[in-house]
Amino acid sequence: MWKKLALLLALSVAAVALQAPAPQVFRITPARPIAELRAEALKASPPAEAGTFRKPELVELITLDPTIKLDVRYAGPDNFLGTPVYEQARAFLQRPAAEALMRAHRKLREKGYGLLIHDGYRPWFVTKIFWDATPPDKREFVANPDEGSRHNRGCAVDLTLYKLTTGRAVEMPSLYDEMTPRAYPEYKGGTAQQRRHRELLREAMESEGFQQIENEWWHFDYKDWKQYPILNVRFEELMKTAGLRGGQLYHRSGGTIMAPTAHCPDPALTSSVRAVGGVLLWLVVTPDGRPSLLKVARPGASDAQNKAALQAAMACSYQPGGTKFQLLPVSLNLTYNPR
Repeated sequence: MWKKLALLLALSVAAVALQAPAPQVFRITPARPIAELRAEALKASPPAEAGTFRKPELVELITLDPTIKLDVRYAGPDNFLGTPVYEQARAFLQRPAAEALMRAHRKLREKGYGLLIHDGYRPWFVTKIFWDATPPDKREFVANPDEGSRHNRGCAVDLTLYKLTTGRAVEMPSLYDEMTPRAYPEYKGGTAQQRRHRELLREAMESEGFQQIENEWWHFDYKDWKQYPILNVRFEELMKTAGLRGGQLYHRSGGTIMAPTAHCPDPALTSSVRAVGGVLLWLVVTPDGRPSLLKVARPGASDAQNKAALQAAMACSYQPGGTKFQLLPVSLNLTYNPR
């Protein structure tokens, strides 16, 4: 029993360290330096909107299903601008859109696939950076900041598929964010398998109320996007508005994030955990405000195994910008609860 558990634990830790191949990336030559455009965008204001809108309720996707994968390209250099525009690798959607996305994800899992998220809610100032940086002949692939993007409303998502057996993204007829006709959903080129992947993604998303846009196979708008306002809140501010404190451990109870009675200043919880039965999902908010969704564990592990498994779970569940992990299909359940 102990030897088997130790072996599984070693495989889990090894999976964290195993680097996936660097992604292929489409790039443009920005019209002006990004640092200059960012400074201007942060000083600008979104367009004024008339009418009544629903109150925003942005939900972080990894808190709804830990099997959703993130590859937030805009938090690192692997994007069409070649430089980070987000400070944190996180993905949010308005709650109805997020819940619909989870349903599409579950449908795909029955077919051996999962969803890999590139982007969700996007602050308006980033939309302005994209527009100002992109040459006029390629602006069909970026939103006009004078109108705002559906990403700004928290009702658009950029994504692809990954295979459950490998944890790796599938091939599509074009690269993500590729600004060529190959990105069109009706593009006839590519391999039959690439087109099948593209259609499988579209079918799953459309079945849950998303609509694919005409020139990007990876971009889907949720049906209720008109009901939400344009937002310009940075990711690091979202944690503050949610009232979550750095260095605190939280768990989910239904749709609510609940704080435990004990404060845990060390996010790794090296001495403040005990193994319990059952299954819990814990959200650790690190001192800089970044969340890590922890998967669960099994009673009977030693303190050393507890510590190693918890660190492995944190590394697997939260992937900082620029860092990619290949997760092997290892079955190891560890559950933690604070004393």
